[in-house]
Amino acid sequence: MKQPLTERLVKVRAWIASCIGSGMQFSSDPATQQFCLSRLHLWCSTDLPEQKIERELGERNWRPPERLLLVISEKDPLGTLEGFLATYLIGSSMRIKARNSRVWLESLRQALGLSSDECQISDWQSHQQSDEQLLQGIDTVLLAGGEALIHHYRKITPAHIRLIELGPKISGMAILGHQLPPVDKILTDVCLFLQQVCSSPRFILLDDEQAAEQLYQQLQHVLDRLPRLAEEERITQLAKARELAMYQTLVPDWGKINYSESSGWGVTLSRHFTPELWLSKGFQLILSPVDISLSNVESRWPGRLQTLGYWGDISNFQYGGFTRYCSIGRMHDRSLLAPHDGFFILQSLVSFIDKDDYP
Repeated sequence: MKQPLTERLVKVRAWIASCIGSGMQFSSDPATQQFCLSRLHLWCSTDLPEQKIERELGERNWRPPERLLLVISEKDPLGTLEGFLATYLIGSSMRIKARNSRVWLESLRQALGLSSDECQISDWQSHQQSDEQLLQGIDTVLLAGGEALIHHYRKITPAHIRLIELGPKISGMAILGHQLPPVDKILTDVCLFLQQVCSSPRFILLDDEQAAEQLYQQLQHVLDRLPRLAEEERITQLAKARELAMYQTLVPDWGKINYSESSGWGVTLSRHFTPELWLSKGFQLILSPVDISLSNVESRWPGRLQTLGYWGDISNFQYGGFTRYCSIGRMHDRSLLAPHDGFFILQSLVSFIDKDDYP
């Protein structure tokens, strides 16, 4: 028999409180780890979970999937946890693919009193997995990851299994006028999760030349003290930085680049919107009328825009195409009550029942 929702929430809060107290590791990056713990604190110290359930499910008639498969990129531990908790709270059994998150997922399963059948944690690598076995007994799949992941599950999933897709999204910043935000706010947005999640800004649009030059100088002075990237990422960055340095020599009006061999992060400043000439990790500053730049963004990634962080007067500014807008410094700080990529997770997982009340 399914536990009442209130009992499930009590168990979730108890586990989260134990994680905060013990310093459970969700990320090797100290800033990301602290951010994750601060977000978890909201679950324990507020009634936001109850508000979320009421807002998204309310008093309507609904039923959960019998067994839900979770395939969520572990670059975002909060996303993995959100999918797990959403599945648990609506009362579904689950199967979840996990490798880096296994330690705390198994701790969570134990704390919630879930059997190995109610919560199956699979650690297959994608190239070794049995698709047929993974999908056996599943009626809903929640996906969050890159294009290759989405295309694979579209190809292998039978028509009777519902796919809920959180595909790759693009986020960015827009700074209007000559007033710059504190550089630490920009660093927070870019460097949390090592710029690996959808809410991480990939570009910074500016329309004031003095502000663009000032920000470039500020950023190049902090590159060495940013979180050190993995060796493979630093090598990739170094190769791209050398390519751009050569390109700058050949095309002097393209812009300029600065790269830190110590941390692996870099910064570019250009007057052209050319993603092919961006570093994979770092700060891409584009000096151009912001409305023109955003038009290029929408043309380049139609339907894939997520968060736009802004600074300055936007009262007469058209910034369509994104599903979320916020001030710079809060790009990862999405409210628990807000939709994710334009829809509500709990609503998307359940099936609503139309009950005719007339005799």
